Amino acid sequence: MADSNNTTATQGTPSPATGTGTGTGTGGAGQGAGSPFDPGMLLMFGSMAILFWLFIVRPEKKRQKEKEALTSSLKKSDKVVTIFGMYGTIVDIDGEDITLMVDQKKEVKMRVRRSAIDQVLVEETKESRK
Repeated sequence: MADSNNTTATQGTPSPATGTGTGTGTGGAGQGAGSPFDPGMLLMFGSMAILFWLFIVRPEKKRQKEKEALTSSLKKSDKVVTIFGMYGTIVDIDGEDITLMVDQKKEVKMRVRRSAIDQVLVEETKESRK
């Protein structure tokens, strides 16, 4: 019986965590539950979506358009570099397939897809070097 009196006596004293002796805390049910619509979260997700579009989607589309322009402008005798680092000269274009002359002395030819061309090399003339 002394134990039950002891526990009821401590319930009435304020606890340091809650500030009241009832143990329900301050604020009740309304403060802990968030509302279903939070403008701050909406603003945060909206700004993240805009940043994602600005820094990831838009530059990727720009690179894609540049790559399409490069591959559509390929013609015979262009000197190119493939995506795997092979240098060659275009000798034949057949739709999506391109035949490259890799070594002219040994007449080594290689067939690659149009999308495998990474860049077109521009030859410098003697006057442009000066």
